[in-house]
Amino acid sequence: MLASESTTTPHAARVDEPARAIMPSADPCIERFVFLIHPLDMRDVIRYEPQAANKRETLVKKVLEWMPSNIVSHVTGIESATGKRAEGWFSLVPLLPSQFVDFPREQVYEKVLAAARLGHANGARIVGLGGYTSVVGDAGQTLADRLEGKIAVTSGNSYTIATSLQGALEGARRLGMNLEDCRAAVVGASGSIGSVCARLIARKVKHMTLVARNAGRLRNVAEVIRAECGKVCDIETEIAPGVRDSDIVITATSSTGNIIRPDDLKPGALVCDVSLPHDVCREVATARPDVLVIEGGLAEVPGKNPDFGFDFGYPQGVSLACMAETIILALEGRYENYTLGRGIKIEQVEEISRLADKHGFKLAGLRSFDRVVTDDEIGAVREAARLRRKGVPPVYSFREGVV
Repeated sequence: MLASESTTTPHAARVDEPARAIMPSADPCIERFVFLIHPLDMRDVIRYEPQAANKRETLVKKVLEWMPSNIVSHVTGIESATGKRAEGWFSLVPLLPSQFVDFPREQVYEKVLAAARLGHANGARIVGLGGYTSVVGDAGQTLADRLEGKIAVTSGNSYTIATSLQGALEGARRLGMNLEDCRAAVVGASGSIGSVCARLIARKVKHMTLVARNAGRLRNVAEVIRAECGKVCDIETEIAPGVRDSDIVITATSSTGNIIRPDDLKPGALVCDVSLPHDVCREVATARPDVLVIEGGLAEVPGKNPDFGFDFGYPQGVSLACMAETIILALEGRYENYTLGRGIKIEQVEEISRLADKHGFKLAGLRSFDRVVTDDEIGAVREAARLRRKGVPPVYSFREGVV
């Protein structure tokens, strides 16, 4: 996510230039963090650099490639329920998801390291990894190794899992689902986030489907689930057949987005999209009024007036859960590597949930395609699903506001 000149902090260090400290408060009692961000797609670039709308994408990508990592905002106003306070910075890694994937690994590492060092120069003692910055380098492990203990690192995936499960279960409840009769599917079930989501939700539903490209890895996850709760999971390597019969779908992949299409989902399904960029294509919002898609991993940050100094498209004080995990650990004074690597422990998910409650973080309600979901809208989804099951095509979509 790119900031315009009006919101961008002036200094932007070259990759090989020592980071320069800017804007820290003088209060020694405030805990400090930095969180790494990047544009998710061209819409993010255009949103904050409108002149990019008239440029070819190839040219914009080249500009991003040349652009140094830089601080884009100062985060203030965060106060825990315990009275502890925190401030932080958003540090930009100017790469699109495709560039994270396609560029030489060392080139990507250098930009991510430069962004982390900028935060450290400001006094941050922990760095959180947003978007694809948590995908490269073994989910933060390589970055932590290269920072050599100068600043703690967390991918934020533990609290992402916790809030996503909370959101999925709340959405299912509001749709009137009985979990004991439901089938759940996890897309990306062999990944670090997806596998833990699968292990946790498998304890609550009747049937379970694991979806990912590698059948061998899925079988390993299935064996863990069978050992933990006695549930026998179905395995599928293709998305459409994997989610077609599922009441609840949790999708947590590292794809570049739009892999779940309108025709893939059953009437009345709930989809919790944990991925950034989102796995569910926006066509679902209008083509399937009988399906509820919610964004996973959003939390309300405590404080009288939390100010991120940056517009993520969420209401004031609402953050991504991976960002919230970074803030929680700072408030707790836990300046240690926390969620790193592919093997996330359920105990970590449970612990960060307890710490979130302690400091006053809350699930940020239910949101669908960048907007809050109301009870009336959920009622409309239920009615559209009832009609579709009877073979009557829904003629009303609350998302379009037309009949």
